[in-house]
Amino acid sequence: MAYIIIMKKLHSYIIKEFLNSFFFGVMVFSLLLIINIVFDMANLLISKGVPFFLIFKLFIFYIPNILTLSIPMATLFGVLLVYGRLSSDNEITAMKSSGLKYMTLTIPIIIFICVISIFLLFFNHFLAPSINYYQKNIFEKIITKRPLVKFNEKSITKLKDYNIYVNKVKNINNTLLGVSIYKFENKNTDNDIKSTKKRNILPQNDDGAWRISASDAKVITLENGIQFTLHKGYWQKASISDINNMLHMTFKTYIFFIPLEKNEKRKNVTISQIKSPELIKIIKTNKKLGLPTEPYEVDLWIRWILAFAPIAFVLIALPIGIMLPKSSKARGLVISLGITIIYYSLLVVAINLGEKHYAPISVIMWIPNFLIAIIGIYLLKKMIKK
Repeated sequence: MAYIIIMKKLHSYIIKEFLNSFFFGVMVFSLLLIINIVFDMANLLISKGVPFFLIFKLFIFYIPNILTLSIPMATLFGVLLVYGRLSSDNEITAMKSSGLKYMTLTIPIIIFICVISIFLLFFNHFLAPSINYYQKNIFEKIITKRPLVKFNEKSITKLKDYNIYVNKVKNINNTLLGVSIYKFENKNTDNDIKSTKKRNILPQNDDGAWRISASDAKVITLENGIQFTLHKGYWQKASISDINNMLHMTFKTYIFFIPLEKNEKRKNVTISQIKSPELIKIIKTNKKLGLPTEPYEVDLWIRWILAFAPIAFVLIALPIGIMLPKSSKARGLVISLGITIIYYSLLVVAINLGEKHYAPISVIMWIPNFLIAIIGIYLLKKMIKK
């Protein structure tokens, strides 16, 4: 009875120490991964004039995706730190001298991290796609309220078949200054300038290459597209057969509309927004139709692999942490980053090999997990023999 009570206290002590290091690791690695997002959010708030409440909601929905990556890294860091500290303070030596085995000291952490992996399985396959979908809806609200979010000064923005150059952006009243809209010919046909002249309109839907320039444009987002109200400008089109024969028309006001297809929202759904059961159906359907399945397979197996990554990490972190002569947060952070960089580098290589059909994606993408786990098991056996 006394032995059971001692074991419970010991396990509680190890779990408590691990949780302190784990949450510290989650915070540090999340901050490292979220830096670029913070700058983007600040740009939307300060430069684009997007309301703070929408920025905050968008930021909140980014965090879970960051946790998908930071949690496996934090488990590695937490295990390294807690067992490294126990080892450097000779607490593991004291426990071993009391007759305790390494399995007794490590089993609570292994079980706890298996629970984390089960949570990540559910999160990656079901919760993360839903969160990504809501994140997309929030961004669409931002685009509706501030349609100029897509535009940057003195740069070209591509919208469907059009390239739009903007000299200056005024976010307060959704106005673009010094606007040029280019449409490049995508059909191998000569342009019929005579028929164009007969129309007393600007031929926006003409198949040839043309451009519109205007001093300014008021932009609004509608349900079925984006509308530009252009002022004080001209429309130009040259004949391919006779470059000197150019059609030039001026206007005071012209409404230019870029339509969105009825099922545009469905088309714009990214793979990361699709839950795994639906993703499996898409893969099966594409295989029957002879369509590419690699992007869907990669995303599906990434969800499995990142969920089981903490188990692989704990197997290699336990012996390294115990065998470290000294432990500190800085040392643990450096080792964690080193192992993580190696792991993700192997994962990138495996994905590229799978996409090039050197091996089945469902097999080769597991190599980083198995390699890290095998090295960890080898080190554990070597440690136990000492």
